[in-house]
Amino acid sequence: MKRPKTDVMIHGAGGLLAVVLTSAAAAAPFVDSARDPHATLYLNVSQTAKQIYPVEIRAVDGKLTNRMDEGALWISPGEYDLELKVSEVVNLANLPGLQTSARFGEEVHTIKLTLEAGKSYYVGAKFDASGKWEPEVWKTEDSSG
Repeated sequence: MKRPKTDVMIHGAGGLLAVVLTSAAAAAPFVDSARDPHATLYLNVSQTAKQIYPVEIRAVDGKLTNRMDEGALWISPGEYDLELKVSEVVNLANLPGLQTSARFGEEVHTIKLTLEAGKSYYVGAKFDASGKWEPEVWKTEDSSG
């Protein structure tokens, strides 16, 4: 027995609605206007003298994001698990005392942050002498805007 075409259309519209709601939920922690309360994440600042390199955000609370190419983000205040990866190829020859078994920062790490409105957080990949890295908040300050 064939299903009526209207039945198929109802299921299709429901699937589309689920996709739209999922996309909206994934974007929920990000703020589009400076007028809304927000914290600012700076991910693209290099501090090579401190062996800290820029990172990209891959996911927030386990949900993939489409904001990987953004180096500064406005995000709603709250507690988040941020999944990060190093955003550039790191020349490991620049790391003093580096061991030859380094992975070049290819792995992904998660950092848990509690973000406050009106604050800026500088997050980067901190390398050690073995070539391994961990995400680190290396600077926090009051935001100017």
